[in-house]
Amino acid sequence: MKRVSPNDSGANSPAPSNPRRLPQKRSKSNPACAACKRSKTRCEVLETEAGGCHRCAVLQIACSFGADAPAQDVPSRAASASSASPPTFAPMNTAPQLPTGTSVRRRPEPMILGPNIESLSHPVPPNVAWGSSAHVSQVDWLETPVYAIRDMTRGGPATEDGAMGHIDGVVRDILAPRQIDWLLQSFEEKFSPWLNLPCHDAHSGNAFLRLAKCLVASRLLDPASRASVVPRLRELAENMVGKISFSPVPSTDSILAMIVLAVWKTVGAGSAAAYDERLVIAAAVSMAVNLHLNDAVAYLLRVKDADPGDDAAAAAQNEDVRDKARLWLCLTNVESMLCMGTGRLPLSPRTGSDFDVIEWMQVSSTTLESGRDVRLALSGKMYATAESGFRLRFAKPADLDVFYLKTADICNEFDSLGGLLTPLSAVTQHEPLQVFVLHMEWRMCKLFFLHHCLSQTSKAYSQGKPLPSGWYRKIVHNGISLPETWGKQTLLLAQDILASAISRFEQSTELSTTPDSVFAMICSTAAYLVRIKIGAYIAVGIRIPGASDMLLQRTQEVLTSAACAPDHIPAQCAQFIATLVASYEAQVSVPWQPQPLDEMHMDANGLRPLPSPSSSRDFDHGSRNSGIIRDNQLEGGMGFGPVVGSLHADGPDLILDSGFWASFMSDLTADGQM
Repeated sequence: MKRVSPNDSGANSPAPSNPRRLPQKRSKSNPACAACKRSKTRCEVLETEAGGCHRCAVLQIACSFGADAPAQDVPSRAASASSASPPTFAPMNTAPQLPTGTSVRRRPEPMILGPNIESLSHPVPPNVAWGSSAHVSQVDWLETPVYAIRDMTRGGPATEDGAMGHIDGVVRDILAPRQIDWLLQSFEEKFSPWLNLPCHDAHSGNAFLRLAKCLVASRLLDPASRASVVPRLRELAENMVGKISFSPVPSTDSILAMIVLAVWKTVGAGSAAAYDERLVIAAAVSMAVNLHLNDAVAYLLRVKDADPGDDAAAAAQNEDVRDKARLWLCLTNVESMLCMGTGRLPLSPRTGSDFDVIEWMQVSSTTLESGRDVRLALSGKMYATAESGFRLRFAKPADLDVFYLKTADICNEFDSLGGLLTPLSAVTQHEPLQVFVLHMEWRMCKLFFLHHCLSQTSKAYSQGKPLPSGWYRKIVHNGISLPETWGKQTLLLAQDILASAISRFEQSTELSTTPDSVFAMICSTAAYLVRIKIGAYIAVGIRIPGASDMLLQRTQEVLTSAACAPDHIPAQCAQFIATLVASYEAQVSVPWQPQPLDEMHMDANGLRPLPSPSSSRDFDHGSRNSGIIRDNQLEGGMGFGPVVGSLHADGPDLILDSGFWASFMSDLTADGQM
């Protein structure tokens, strides 16, 4: 259907014989009228509408094209409907007319200009070119649309450059250039091997990482220098931890700095406020997930068997991703180490194939880099095995067989790891102290797992009620009393851990650089041994046979020698062990007397008293009077094995419950010993 010309008198009027003149074309610098720009709609100019664009004519609004539009006849429909409106645009010239069949002409494509984010009223799609001062989005608008909006509305820059410059300036005010170089080099030589990451230049990394290295290595300074620089370095580090933790786009160097601050607490800070290193490492895990470091492992598993050939760029990219995967594995291992024995499981996701991305199976590797990869993988598998064991639950006695089979699987996993670690600690050519500590951590993890098994067993059979005497004899699988077996293994493991620590640490000159959690686990092992000794004496009036007393004394001496300052954790652990031993000596100095029957074990209903353990056939009365248990009783699991089990199950009867330990620690604090 042909459109009628606006200057026709009626619908039946013939078409004009003379054609209309064409309007003057708009310049490309003015592709749309102001109204269409504001509404972000399509702007079309019908050549029959000389007063402006088609949309403005239909909506009966003023069009900015009138200022430079050619002279045209105003359409009758627009004129009749907008008689009350002011005149729009004055004609400038007379345009040639078109034939009756009027055509439509598209507006030119607009030029893409760098938007000003402050003036945007709608979200900007991720493909729009941003100006140099705009915040660059790093998010996926399809997968994470809500986070994309939050990321865009932050407004400020997502980089750490400003904070890094401030750190460098303050550190240079605190430390002399020579001190900075010495501290960074000392950290690279003595502390970085514990992280099991590839070697790097001592001065590499951002300013926050260099600050963390200087703060940790400052424990090696003389006391006077340490007292003058550590408080200011610590205050700066604490301020930066908060800023870096809330950075939307952190760097890998900042994540490594958080790891360093979590592994080693500040030494020589005086009365500074304490912090929970588990929260620091949890913040580092969150930062790493924001950077998708956990995806580096999955990526390497996909391209592991792909041959890059002569593509140098692909090889370099794979090596960069491999370094990021190592950082992620280091982060998960550190979090597991800090959570071990604390009742908290790590937040970082871990899979069984994580450690297949690095070549670690060649345990006979002789290079330093391959040795660190081996430790990185073995420590991860060790912690993963322990965490799998800690997740086991023993709900009711009917589940005994299932629970035992699961614990047997975990023990087999520990034994398999021991087959790799035991020879490695003897034949390694690089960083033998780190390999030895890894082997010792393996035994500690197994000790904590057996402790967990005893605890779960006692809870399953008590069901919230006091356990009867001899309860452990009912927990038998294939003719083996599980509490007796596990109890004996825990005691032997505890003594073996302390004995190996004494023999190796006495020869080391770098013991002060050991991660703090290692000292904490040694101290907990010693405390566990003291708990067994106290419980055995309270129950039957006996002393644990062997050289356990001397083990505790030598452990205290080794920890004291490893301390750099009174507030260093080995010094605090040594003081704690000394106090425990003093409590034990005070206990055994009092002549032992059997407890009254009404204070001893009751049956499940609590209605009648049961015989005292001192009259049980499981103990030799002659040995009790002499204060020594016979060796054949230990070997047969009939000596203090049940006592160890009763310590886990009947802690309240042996004053070793939470109230006892709370009172004990309160007394230490009141006496100023801690």
